[in-house]
Amino acid sequence: MRHIAASTVLGFAMAVTVGTAQAEDYPTKPVTLIVNYPAGGGSDAIARSFGKALEKELGQPVPVENVAGGSATRGVTAVVTAPADGYTIGIATNSPLTFAAHTVEGLPWGSPDTYDLIAGIGSLYNVLAVQPDASYTNLEELVAYAKKHPGELRVATVGGGLNQYLWDQFTASVGIETQIVPYSGDADGLAAFLGGNTELVELTWSGTKPHIDAGKAKPIALFGPERLDNYPNIPTFKELGYDITTTSDYVIYAPKGIPAEIRGKIQSAVGDAVKNDADLRKALVNRGIVINYVTGEELKPRFVEMYENVGQAKKKGN
Repeated sequence: MRHIAASTVLGFAMAVTVGTAQAEDYPTKPVTLIVNYPAGGGSDAIARSFGKALEKELGQPVPVENVAGGSATRGVTAVVTAPADGYTIGIATNSPLTFAAHTVEGLPWGSPDTYDLIAGIGSLYNVLAVQPDASYTNLEELVAYAKKHPGELRVATVGGGLNQYLWDQFTASVGIETQIVPYSGDADGLAAFLGGNTELVELTWSGTKPHIDAGKAKPIALFGPERLDNYPNIPTFKELGYDITTTSDYVIYAPKGIPAEIRGKIQSAVGDAVKNDADLRKALVNRGIVINYVTGEELKPRFVEMYENVGQAKKKGN
């Protein structure tokens, strides 16, 4: 029995030694970054800029993989079900992580305790835009039109997540009826809007901004806490009298159970990339991101609160 016990202890010690060595050497191969939206959208562009910056810090390639669909939950599922070894991480917003977790059935994850928040890199506002030739040119006129034409206006958005949640809150508060036309991400939703398949689009600022700049979409209002410094003429819903304010927080996350040493290396690399990489910072600002690096430990209480609030709202039927 003493021989068996000694062998067991020796085996455990060897496993710990190997694990420690793997953590010290990490990374020794490419680290896959999964984005839960299709190629071509705002989130995809942000992911690719971030991946390039992270490569410099980790010293390994960081290929970006698009896993879209399922109200932006398929990509999250791909991350949280991957081996917890630090070689698969994700970039996403709080929408699928805290909202869609309550609206999509059968997910292998739920509360923020079921995945590992590594860090936040910044926040993005959502924007409501209309066709450039629309007869309504501001929010007041849009609401008046919708009341006279119930159910006529179609809005392209991401179904089952933060975007739809915000829009449902707004339409309920003003007493109008519209048709939600759900898409998997910015690229698909904007393509439908630009093709004239919807009258309205309610998606991220980063995805919609290029079309606003090109005159193909007219911004009506932002779902953010304040106006954008470089687009001061776009009002917020809050200042227009509708207390609906939130942000899409871009976060880096990983499967639950990632080794602490490896997690620390990723977190440090993310922080250095966001703080020091000029190309990444420029790309984020150009996409309308308010840069704000925070650790996963700082983020988690806010994510828990959001997750629980949405769950309570769903129970009440809101």
